This record gives sequence, C-alpha cells and structure tokens, in this order.
Amino acid sequence: MPLNISNQINFFVYFLLLITFYSPCSSMIMPNQLMDSDPCDTCRKIGEKFVEGYKKTAGSNFGGGNTDWEEKKLKGYAKSETRLIEVLENACSKSESQCSTFLEKYEEPIEEWYQTSSLKTIEIFPQWLCIDTAKVCCPEGTFGKNCRRCHYGNNGLLCSGNGMCDGDGKRSGNGRCICDTKYSGTNCSNCRKGYTKSIDLNNQVICTDIDECQGNFFFSPCGLYKCNNTDGQFECYGEPFYRQLPKMSVLAVLFLTTGVLMYKDMQVLALLTSTLATALVILFARHIM
Repeated sequence: MPLNISNQINFFVYFLLLITFYSPCSSMIMPNQLMDSDPCDTCRKIGEKFVEGYKKTAGSNFGGGNTDWEEKKLKGYAKSETRLIEVLENACSKSESQCSTFLEKYEEPIEEWYQTSSLKTIEIFPQWLCIDTAKVCCPEGTFGKNCRRCHYGNNGLLCSGNGMCDGDGKRSGNGRCICDTKYSGTNCSNCRKGYTKSIDLNNQVICTDIDECQGNFFFSPCGLYKCNNTDGQFECYGEPFYRQLPKMSVLAVLFLTTGVLMYKDMQVLALLTSTLATALVILFARHIM
C-alpha cells in the first residue's frame, strides 16, 4: 500500500537525521579539528623547537676525541641533511597537522637558511622565519597586517605597563590596550572608578583603592546599613539600627526622659539628655556601637 503524504514526509525527515548523526563522514569531523591555532603561534612554536633541536644536535656524532677523522665527520654532519631532518622531526608532533603543513610550505627557505646558520645565528631563527619570511608575526609592540605600533604610555612602556596590546606581536588584533583591573584609558594611564591616581618617580601610574566606607563620618554610602570596603568598590550588609530592639529601647528611654525633663522645665538636663540621644543615633547609624 503506498505511503500517504504525511508518512512520506516523516520518513524523509527521519532519513535526513540518520544521515546527519550517523554518517561516517560526520563522525570524523571533530569541533577541535575545525579550529586552527593562530599561524603566528604555530610558527613561534616551530621556531623554538627548531632552535632547541639545533642546539641538541650540535655535538651529535662526535665521540669526544681529537682525531682528524672525528673533526671532519663533525664538520660534515653540521650542515648535513641528516641533521636537518632530525631537527625538523623535533619541531612538530605527528598529531599537529597545521604545524606539519606550515613546515612543508617553508621547507626550501628553511633549508637554505640552515646551510648558512651557526650557533651564533641560531637564536634569530624564529624572527627570520615568522617575521621576515612567513610574515605571520610582528615584532613585539606592534600588531596587525602591517605591524602597526601599539599604544605606549608617557613612561615609554607598552600600555603604560598596566595592560597588554590586543594582537601584540601578531598579524591580527586591533591594537587596543586591554588594561589591568585598576586601570583605564587608551594607553592604561588612568584609573578606574574607585581608585585614586598617583605617579611615582619612574613616571609609573599607580592606582590606589579608595575606602568609600571611611569617606565621610556622617554620610555612609550604605546609609544606615553596614559598609564593607572591597578592591575598587564597596558592599552593604547587615540591617539598620532601628530594626534592632536593644538600641531602639535605649533611644526610646532617652527621648522619653528628655520630654519629661522639658515638661518639668529642667532645660539643662533635657539638653544633655537630648544631646546624648543624638550622639547615640549617629554612633548607631555608623555601626560604631
């Protein structure tokens, strides 16, 4: 019996879901395989591993003797393809496809550079490969496609020494300063709200926390609640004194006494009692008592 339209649609949807979730091709593609790392990071890693491998093989195949044969053998090995292969094999692990692809792309210029290299020049290999040749990185303190200069402070430090430049040393980013917690501004030379700014003898901006809870004796930022100072801000907690029975009982007695004394025309004592009650209100409000 032929399927009706509704059954045909359901069958078609089920078939699509089956292909999507159980296809061998779909199971082979993992999310982390789709996210390649920054080319500059890959290149720098290769550069570091290359230098490490170069130094590690510097004394290879040398028995420690002083014979002419050993000296000639060492000189021959120093620029040999065998040594280069050993160094390159150490640069990438078998699971790092992006690293291997990068090496294959620049295999010829690396081999040419290797033939003129020495222990004195090996340290500049990462710069030669990543900045000058592959052009996937920038010198420190620059960013973007054309290696533009990041923001510097008046003290000559990158982001005033209080942050980092977005894209620093890479051919990416926008060059904006990502300031540390306390700092703000284009070059991180200002302080965020809740901090006071000062400059030391080295022209370095110092941001010091403001204790808002001690800012004014009579007017707390928390009103009648307790105030706790934190880094760059404050928090209010507890409950106001007028919700605490013992304190309110004391104040009630004092104000009642003041009223009685005024009624009996005992002005001096009434004034003293009233002053005491007012002082206690302030102390209670500030949570000093």
